[in-house]
Amino acid sequence: MDQILRTKVDPVQGTGEHRVLGTGGATGMIVAATVGSGIFALTGQFGASVGSTGGVLFPWVIGAVLALCGGLSLAELASMMPCSGGSIEGARRAFGATVGYLVAMVTILAGYLMSNAVIALFLAEYLDRLIPGDAPDTLLAVGAILVALVSQLPGLRMGFAANSALAVVKVGVIAAFVIAGLSVEVTDRLVAEPAASTPSVFSPQVATAVLLVSFAYLGWSTGADIAGDLRDPGRTLPRAMIASIVLVAALYLGINAAYLRVIDPGAMVEADGSDMRAIGSVAAGLLFGPQIGTAMTVAIALLLLSTIVSCVITSARILESMARAGEAPAWLGVRREDGVPQRALVVVAALSAASLAIGSLGELLDLLTVLVNVFSALTVAALFVLRRTMPNAPRPFKVPLYPWVPALYLALAGWTVVSSIMTGGARTAWASCASVIILLLLRPLVRGRPASGA
Repeated sequence: MDQILRTKVDPVQGTGEHRVLGTGGATGMIVAATVGSGIFALTGQFGASVGSTGGVLFPWVIGAVLALCGGLSLAELASMMPCSGGSIEGARRAFGATVGYLVAMVTILAGYLMSNAVIALFLAEYLDRLIPGDAPDTLLAVGAILVALVSQLPGLRMGFAANSALAVVKVGVIAAFVIAGLSVEVTDRLVAEPAASTPSVFSPQVATAVLLVSFAYLGWSTGADIAGDLRDPGRTLPRAMIASIVLVAALYLGINAAYLRVIDPGAMVEADGSDMRAIGSVAAGLLFGPQIGTAMTVAIALLLLSTIVSCVITSARILESMARAGEAPAWLGVRREDGVPQRALVVVAALSAASLAIGSLGELLDLLTVLVNVFSALTVAALFVLRRTMPNAPRPFKVPLYPWVPALYLALAGWTVVSSIMTGGARTAWASCASVIILLLLRPLVRGRPASGA
């Protein structure tokens, strides 16, 4: 009976020789996927609305709790099904093929392809300041995506090594910002008139802030989606999840503490009264002076490139999962003899580049934020279903304090989603519903035959 269950829950995935990532490499992957441009922008988008130091820091703490609870839940699922797209496979097994398809499509389109395009355009803006002349941002963005693709083609080990090196640079840059930002003498500060009252930590404003911040932590699911490349996933994955989320949370809280040294929450606005769009640059100028600008520009450009590389790696694994389940053409799930998923990587890079042609890409992603969080919650909810429907399936790792850990994630995620819909109005809800309908209509067009053994 155990052998039957093992066959049922272990989807086809390459041979053991292609499982090249240990705890360090997996931690680097999750950190690289998690830390992007958000830490240099998001706080400025909600600081004035929450209006207090506690209101600024609280969403980042809750975001870390959400990520840890969600990451540990997916670690159990992925240890049961150690394959590419482990988070998607869990939702597929728990809720059926249709929900699995929707989770995969929303994750890969909004969570990776469109996000990759937005990050590439953001990177292009920084490169434009470094490169002489006036190169088109779109051309620079396509170039960044191609660099990410090329970094993965030589081989599995070299591809992951390139990602790990960029992750080390990323952590080093932010850690240096935090240490310097908390130790330099403050000579200039943006202040605001004291507000008559500030929202409580359970207000819709703070809930909306948590939803925004959750995107800055969303890379926690990466660990489950690269489970097919991990050595001993039952041990490697939970260790990498915990290490990466704790590290990222420390960096995020540290950099926000540095922001608050020089900018009052109420002063996190532009001259026209709109949200502060580049709080990282503003704070760097106040903390370190204008001469640091060029160095920060280079550092942030490398940070953004690291995020693009990790997005290309992870989204290729999700395409593999879809091909294995017959939700995408089967040829996308075929790897080279050395284990590199070349076809999926090329398609992901091409689709990321094509996403650059979508107008108002950033606004579209903002509308889909709620939908991404709903489907992320579904992947965690799959744990409850599979504990009941597959009680004897092999579980090399089990979530501690079950069911409280996944239940806490679902409660916090539900609070932020409901509050965001109440704050954003019908537009957000309609955009989510319309997206689901469109994806269901597209399903016959993208469907392929399930890979043998799936």
